[in-house]
Amino acid sequence: MEKNKMALEDFLGKTTEIKIIDFLSQNAMSNYNQTEISSCLGISRTSVNQKLPELIFNGIVEIKEKKGNSNYYQLSSNNIVKKLIGSIFENVLFISEYENDDEKEIDKIKNVVGGINDAEENECFMNSPAEGNSPKYYDSEKPAKNPNNQLISA
Repeated sequence: MEKNKMALEDFLGKTTEIKIIDFLSQNAMSNYNQTEISSCLGISRTSVNQKLPELIFNGIVEIKEKKGNSNYYQLSSNNIVKKLIGSIFENVLFISEYENDDEKEIDKIKNVVGGINDAEENECFMNSPAEGNSPKYYDSEKPAKNPNNQLISA
């Protein structure tokens, strides 16, 4: 991790969605079409094309303008995006408390967490047995739902 340039992917992972959000936040004064986003990030246009509708639906990205057959995108200006971007600064302040560099701190934490233990059991289920229901284990192929039967996004 670079000390000078923090991004969401530094602490939330390097998913396509996070890369798109980071790119658009670092280039907030411009609008970009799918091809430009794809090229600048080094990811496939198909991946960008698949993720932009989800980001738009969730209020994170919006179409700012249309030129010919191309839509040009920018981060939305709402509280969700402000909190996402604000989380970068909060994370910078949080990790600035460590005296060592990031990699040394992460190595220390890895030692505490330890390796993968094959004997660990997976007891993730949607309905607790106490409710009189038999456990229904999460199916990795299906989206999870919360108790209100609403989809939980991954």
